[in-house]
Amino acid sequence: MPKLTPEQLSDAEDAFKLYDKDNDGKIPIDELGKLLRVCGKNPNSKDVERCTQEVDPSKLGYFTFSQLTSLLENKTFVADNEQRLRECFKIFDKDGTGMAPLSEVRYALVNLGTGQDNLTNEQADEIFKYAETDDLGNVNYSMFINFLMGSTKQ
Repeated sequence: MPKLTPEQLSDAEDAFKLYDKDNDGKIPIDELGKLLRVCGKNPNSKDVERCTQEVDPSKLGYFTFSQLTSLLENKTFVADNEQRLRECFKIFDKDGTGMAPLSEVRYALVNLGTGQDNLTNEQADEIFKYAETDDLGNVNYSMFINFLMGSTKQ
């Protein structure tokens, strides 16, 4: 996972200081989800629960700035992935209509990339077999992403 940029680190530090009301370098664990969201992450309740267990396995009831930055650098949440998918589909949405040509998206997934990241034809067929297209072969990518992500949302 990438390291935080200096700006992200500064923003996280500012947010941490706001929540660290008594300036002891610790924040109550029940504030973890809020702070992750303030720092630009989008954890669902299960994600917050897992993060809580990770940073506070002894159930001390708090977390530190270094634990927060570790989560920010190393955790990707379902909603983060969903946002990345939307941004990728928007590349193919030249008119801004929320529709993307399925053939172009499929071509990119199978043929563009570093080789090991590419999908096989069979994998692409499996992913897109449930995609509903209009008469022009375009997919409403918002609906398609919601369908794809539906099984992972909590």
